[in-house]
Amino acid sequence: MIIIMKRILSIMLALSMTLFSSCTRDEWPIFYPGDSKPNEGTEEPEPPVGSEPDWSLLTGDNHPRIIFTQADFDAIKVNAESNPLLKKIHEVIITTANGKLNKADLVKELDGKRMLNVSREASLRILSCAYAYKTTGDSRYLEKAEKDIATVCGGGNFDNWNAANHFLDVGEMAAAVAMGYDWLYNDLKTETKDAVKKSLNDFAFAPAINQEWNLNFYDATNNWNQVCNGGLVCAALAIYEDNQDVAKGIIEKAIESNVPAMEVMYSPDGNYPEGYSYWNYGTVYEALMLTALETAAGNDANLSKTEGFSKTGKYMLHMEGPTKACYNYSDCAPSTVVCLAQWYFAWKFNDTSVLYHEKDRLNSYSSASEARLMPLVAYYAYKMNLASLDAIQAPDEYIFKGAGSTPVVLIHDNWAMDNTDKLLAIKGGKANTSHGHMDAGSFVYDAFGVRWSADLGLQSYGTLEPYIDLWNMNDGSERWTAFRYNNFNHSTITVNDKYHKVAGAAEIKGLINVDGKKGAVVDMTAPVKDEAASVVRTIYMQGDDLVVTDDIAARTDKAAKIRWTMVTKAVPNPDFMGMIELKSASGKYLYMKKSSSTGHNPTWKTWSTQSENFWDASNSGYYECGYELTVAAGTTASVTITLTPEM
Repeated sequence: MIIIMKRILSIMLALSMTLFSSCTRDEWPIFYPGDSKPNEGTEEPEPPVGSEPDWSLLTGDNHPRIIFTQADFDAIKVNAESNPLLKKIHEVIITTANGKLNKADLVKELDGKRMLNVSREASLRILSCAYAYKTTGDSRYLEKAEKDIATVCGGGNFDNWNAANHFLDVGEMAAAVAMGYDWLYNDLKTETKDAVKKSLNDFAFAPAINQEWNLNFYDATNNWNQVCNGGLVCAALAIYEDNQDVAKGIIEKAIESNVPAMEVMYSPDGNYPEGYSYWNYGTVYEALMLTALETAAGNDANLSKTEGFSKTGKYMLHMEGPTKACYNYSDCAPSTVVCLAQWYFAWKFNDTSVLYHEKDRLNSYSSASEARLMPLVAYYAYKMNLASLDAIQAPDEYIFKGAGSTPVVLIHDNWAMDNTDKLLAIKGGKANTSHGHMDAGSFVYDAFGVRWSADLGLQSYGTLEPYIDLWNMNDGSERWTAFRYNNFNHSTITVNDKYHKVAGAAEIKGLINVDGKKGAVVDMTAPVKDEAASVVRTIYMQGDDLVVTDDIAARTDKAAKIRWTMVTKAVPNPDFMGMIELKSASGKYLYMKKSSSTGHNPTWKTWSTQSENFWDASNSGYYECGYELTVAAGTTASVTITLTPEM
């Protein structure tokens, strides 16, 4: 069936209408550094992003074929004895499988509207035990994996995978069942295979085709697109020869929908709109889908050629600070975690520097949030033939600047990741991106082992969803009444006690990297346009100081009451010799000094982090400090805050 031109035309139409990008299909990059340029030589141009996989490779009973072949499993079994790094990763997976051998049967249980914990437990069991069987031959692992596969595929109380309530549950379960089926294909009972094929069709393919979902992940440009498509693609690849028309349609639709999603999430520089935690989640399933396509169907439809995708591993490196906390903008917690997807980028783009943080984390891989996909790490490590991570060096870059829908500037003083290093992280963008907060212009600052300027970050959705309309991203939505979500409680500026405009995008207008100054200029006018004529923030590190200058122009029809807020875990004293003194839990100090080139004298302030809403988190251990200032109608103010930490 001739479908290439039809799909490319549909992609062009979808992209021309999307609100997230004005690019047309012809503007997407086809030639990349190192590739042949047009009219150079006689080579055929590379197929475009979103092109066809090789369907001919999916006929017959050539299993396993998703990620691993039988030859790969056999080689890992041998190499794990001689390669220390592969052995360590291998042992983590085997230990995980051992811990699952005697677990009771899985039961379908909902946590609110979600079954995600069940899908993840199924993934952890099935994939670790399937891998363990294929690399050891121990039949106990086969029996356990098959039992769990049979249970979720119509056994026990599993009459569906919760597609109508929360399709992410389907994406993760489908991926686990598909890979377990594929890896164990030659040893599974006929009735188990039949149950898998029926369940993948009834619980995954049919709901996707018939739109029996809570959210249209095909149109989403966020982690839902990646996780749901990743699971569906693995499922279609696993049973392709048994239901070719449906499987091909699932794969084609996934590729078609993933093209614009990847464009939004990674282009042009690799920074991820949903932030650190969702990068880990969405990107590891993106890596799973692309690797599965490449290994089972010959190529990844050139999706990995998407502009910015090869840079996103560097973005994640820069997102982590020397305090062992990440820049947790959007719905993200501050804790740094194992980043399994970095192994994909190290393998795919031959850049082991993205594993710089991972070399100190191997001992915690068994408890990683995405540990269920640990077999992927074994595959990438085996293919790279790395014996150790000890020699991996930090990246050469100290500044990461990423444009796109959520622009950021991330600056390290050095890469020691200790008390000698600093992190300054600055955010632009707007509130109505996926998982977004009203945090335009906010910043995080680590120095001398302390996170001085912080972000409250994530509150568990289950504690908010029963009480407020959490996922309405419009102006006036109840979402913004949640304490951690609005601009009052981020390290940014509030004008006239009003929420930011959700579609107002703060723009990073320039990068500062001169005379020992490293920072950025952020135009924050759009989020506050109804209350001020303009607000421009200039922020940079210089020596031991962090300097934040805000240039504010009031509208001619109203004054601009400014609330300048910094969220911190250090205890503020606003009455210290005309400064704010902050004392950290470790006994270190930082001093905030104010000055104004326009003669203004802001008033130091502190604010409580305890919300009046019973559904909000307690925010214990966090404080807010800063200043208040009223700029008269039709006038301007320029105020500089200098933060000087003590070593």
